[in-house]
Amino acid sequence: MVLLSFALLATLVGLATPQSVVFIGGNLADENAPIWDKVVELAGGKGVAKFGVFTTASADPEGSAVYYIDMLVNVYGAASATYIPITETSNNADDPALADIVREQTGFFFGGGDQLRILNALRPAGRETLVLAAVTEMLKAGATVGGTSAGAACLSNSVMITDGTSYDGLVYGAFSGGPNPDNPGSLCYDEHGGLGFLAGWLPDTHFSERGREARLIRVLQDSRDRDIGTTRGFGVDEDMALVVTDLYTQPVGKVIGITGGVLVADVTNIVVTPSATTNYEGVIVHYLTQDDSIDLLSGNITFASWKNPLKGKEVYTNAVVSSDILSARKSREWASTAAQFFDNKLDDVVTHTTSQKNPSFEVTFDRRTAAGYGGHLPTDPTTYLVSHENLQVGIRETV
Repeated sequence: MVLLSFALLATLVGLATPQSVVFIGGNLADENAPIWDKVVELAGGKGVAKFGVFTTASADPEGSAVYYIDMLVNVYGAASATYIPITETSNNADDPALADIVREQTGFFFGGGDQLRILNALRPAGRETLVLAAVTEMLKAGATVGGTSAGAACLSNSVMITDGTSYDGLVYGAFSGGPNPDNPGSLCYDEHGGLGFLAGWLPDTHFSERGREARLIRVLQDSRDRDIGTTRGFGVDEDMALVVTDLYTQPVGKVIGITGGVLVADVTNIVVTPSATTNYEGVIVHYLTQDDSIDLLSGNITFASWKNPLKGKEVYTNAVVSSDILSARKSREWASTAAQFFDNKLDDVVTHTTSQKNPSFEVTFDRRTAAGYGGHLPTDPTTYLVSHENLQVGIRETV
């Protein structure tokens, strides 16, 4: 009965069922109206959207719920937002009454914190609980699911990154279930995967700001042969979103936000040189900014109509060479270096280095089969954004 009511509601407000998932990179600003408005719009619009709020990831779930309810209803006009009181220790995700409450919503929002708390509560050891089944049911009926930070990192059906840095990942590899005993801070992933809403993609968040590019590449490569491993992933920068629509038919992701972008990594054709060290060639990387989109089946990129090819119109003579390319201290080092690389006239191949030593790594950017696009934001001509596709990346350990 509730599903029929939602279908009728969608008809009354003139909506096609969006079946959408919104991946937000964390640190979503209160005033970032384009993203908040889009989440509300996809759930039915102002005065119509009814949200179930999951703050399971938070160390203070009730306090976090108060914040999200206020933002969704009082600031951005949703009709209602209801706290779904499921925590890592509440043991109530199989409560039929809570599942019924879920079925009354047109949208769901997962807040940030620790994504393992969400998995332990809603999908323990890979088992679907009644509440998770109800969310999936509503998503297939046309609801929308949004998540920020940890609440976005858990939304796909692939393995899920749980901890670790780019550098530690290159040194030690990526480990299922827990860290390398020799390095408690090493790169880890959960082999049971996330909540299962998007197929075939591994998401990451707080991306450029924390230098997570090589972490994504390493987890993709090390987990690709797992039952739910994949060779494709994306990292969403802070205060940015990738909005995936037509989830179960022809999923397309579109970028919203002007402070960063979304990096897409593909290790399908990676060449790994057999050795005791990390030596990768042929990683394909795209970087999408405002209004760019990607077909999540084919991987084809469509740049915003207001962006133009950079080739022949570059501003800089030479590319900048970074000595801290995987920096988690210098925010957006990889992203800003790549943007300048595509806007230089002479250098088609550039090798960067890490600041960390013993071992250190070289990261090579090769644009010979790539393309860069740039343009001034139509709503703010002072903002210039650069995107690119098919950047070839190599990573090599050095002495």
